[in-house]
Amino acid sequence: MEISVLDMKKEIEEIYERLEKVTPVDFDCGSLCGEACCVYDLKNPEEELALYLLPGEELMYEDSDSFDLYYFDRDEIEYPPSWDDVVYLVKCRNPPKCDRSIRPIQCRTFPLVPHIDENGDFHLVLDETEFPYECPIASQHMKFNDDFLTVTFDVWKKLISNPLIYDFVEMDSRLRDERTRDYEIVI
Repeated sequence: MEISVLDMKKEIEEIYERLEKVTPVDFDCGSLCGEACCVYDLKNPEEELALYLLPGEELMYEDSDSFDLYYFDRDEIEYPPSWDDVVYLVKCRNPPKCDRSIRPIQCRTFPLVPHIDENGDFHLVLDETEFPYECPIASQHMKFNDDFLTVTFDVWKKLISNPLIYDFVEMDSRLRDERTRDYEIVI
């Protein structure tokens, strides 16, 4: 049974609402790093950061004044074959003053990413992707708020029930395993 566009947008809105109520730590983590994950690489301002969107998430950005919506042919970048024609990306027009109410899921759950281990067990791990900035929460191994961990885990667990998202997380997990087996499982 295929989900309607309206139902898909409602589901994304509910996920955004749940994640809006939790934060990784009890203070504005952007105060630690000068909002580095929002303003890209301050040493190389020509470097731009665009965030991938999960299937259906692009519906949140159709009329946005804060974000530009882009897409790439799935074959141009490494995404699972099950993903249809395009992968959507979003870029803030005026970082770090973006409309936080519609920031992408991966932004809301950073610095955690979903991981499916080789036994099929689901975890959240620290995102150790090479970025043009450092996340102090990750690098200093700060303690995450329990409610953030619980909600983030529940949201990603729900998201991977979508076969397309599961395929992406599975692919990303295998790539992570190839790079290192030394990632930190948070939950």
